Amino acid sequence: MLETSKDLLNLVIAFCILWFTIFLCWMIYYVAMIFKRIHEVMEKVTNALEAVTDFFTKAKEKLEKTATSLTVLLELGKKIYESIAEKKAKRNAKRNKMEDKKIE
Repeated sequence: MLETSKDLLNLVIAFCILWFTIFLCWMIYYVAMIFKRIHEVMEKVTNALEAVTDFFTKAKEKLEKTATSLTVLLELGKKIYESIAEKKAKRNAKRNKMEDKKIE
């Protein structure tokens, strides 16, 4: 079987190459698994960022609609206040005239 030391050396080299190949395959497998996990995490982060972006976009749209409605309501409130102030001023003017007539 082993006639010379060269045969033993070739057997040891073959055995070492076998273990080195097994180690490389194991290492490549774990590197691939790490990349797979990184891909999954990046996908989750991307989905979360899209959700946040969608939330802020919808919030912005709602705020714009609310601002438009609020502007209309403020204009309506201003007109109501002006009409009430006008009526109050007319009442005060009538009262002042009546008081002036009573005093005379």
